[in-house]
Amino acid sequence: MIDFKLMVEEQDIRDVISFLVKNVNGYGYPQMDRFFCRHKFSLVGDGVFMRVFAEMENKGEIQWGEKIVVKKGPNWKEPKFVTQKKYGIE
Repeated sequence: MIDFKLMVEEQDIRDVISFLVKNVNGYGYPQMDRFFCRHKFSLVGDGVFMRVFAEMENKGEIQWGEKIVVKKGPNWKEPKFVTQKKYGIE
């Protein structure tokens, strides 16, 4: 089981967003917003999430899919903690 709480506490928000969108189907934006509200509300409340999200979109790291889904962009890179299999990632 993946320890999302610890992941959000220890990793950069960019890496966590990159992790969430890594699957081919992407990750729903509303679910992503709720994910950060649940695990570290200050990122949403202080506007950090929206600012970082916009920067990642502008750099091509993420992109919009259909029906408010966020997907990997052409400049997406897998976060280092994924290859290290931290937090219970298999």
